Amino acid sequence: MSTQLAFDYTTAPSSGLRPLEPRRDLGQVADLIEEAFGGELESGGLAALRDMRMLSRMGPLVSLMARSDPYLEDVLGGFVWIEEDRVVGNVTIQRLDPYGSRWQIANVAVTKAYQGRGIGRALVEAAVQRIDDRRGGWAVLQVRTDNELALGLYKRLGFEPVTEEAVLTMEGLPESVEPEAPPAGLRPFHHDEWQARYVLEAASRTDLAKWWRPVRSHQFMQTFESRLGEKLRDVVGSSQTRRWVVEAGNGFSAFVAVNARRWQGVHRLEFTVHPACRGELEGPLIGHAFQHLLEFPRWPIRVEHPGEHREMIDALQQAGFRLVRNHLSMRQKLNA
Repeated sequence: MSTQLAFDYTTAPSSGLRPLEPRRDLGQVADLIEEAFGGELESGGLAALRDMRMLSRMGPLVSLMARSDPYLEDVLGGFVWIEEDRVVGNVTIQRLDPYGSRWQIANVAVTKAYQGRGIGRALVEAAVQRIDDRRGGWAVLQVRTDNELALGLYKRLGFEPVTEEAVLTMEGLPESVEPEAPPAGLRPFHHDEWQARYVLEAASRTDLAKWWRPVRSHQFMQTFESRLGEKLRDVVGSSQTRRWVVEAGNGFSAFVAVNARRWQGVHRLEFTVHPACRGELEGPLIGHAFQHLLEFPRWPIRVEHPGEHREMIDALQQAGFRLVRNHLSMRQKLNA
């Protein structure tokens, strides 16, 4: 088999493990993913399901495209498990970088009627072997921290924890928000201070978290076009973005940003606290963000934050946020 998608219908097993064949399987895989993860899919995930169903209706063309385009092979690569000529299990394999050193295992799903039979393990083992055959250096995946069965399986297969990514939401500000004194040293952030913010962000992440999502200095340099766009949205009245820092000595001990919507939408909050100051600043920073949001409609509020920062996660929940999910990223070093 020259590629994972070069699949011969005449040799297709009627049951068991085989490579995903886009023309035959994509529609059923979309249904399976929706069954397994429908409750946590957001707009991007739902759009991906629509794309999969659209591709499944393209007939032989999608298989031809996949065989001739290495990029599509990476996107559509994976394995399925067949029972009674139906897809009951799936795993997707995707290249994460152009050099192929890191590959992601995703969409590991088994329909409820066939769970507990070792199908999930067989799918993941096949995915790891496939990545190794492609000379990948690392296999990585994400799993909910409350999914104890999957966590146990991945640990037994040799995956190690890397970092956590939590999502918390609130339906809207409480009817009454008690005034809270801002942290000492809090002041507006200026875009020219991006280097100090980069230093803070780098210090706040673990080494493994930076392996997963590297912290690059250019990520914190705000362009003129970006600043102009924020100003125009503020003037028009659609949204407003404000940033503050807590200054400490020659650097920052904390950063907070509020992206508030005047028209219908979702307010977004962002926090960073230096490890040396954790347990002291989280509550006051949340209180300051709430005070600013009092000027805006009570739309839902969303926070995405590293799950390892337990003090912030606890403070957000005490303030009324609900933990929607906490994904643990895991990795396995491969022999290749």
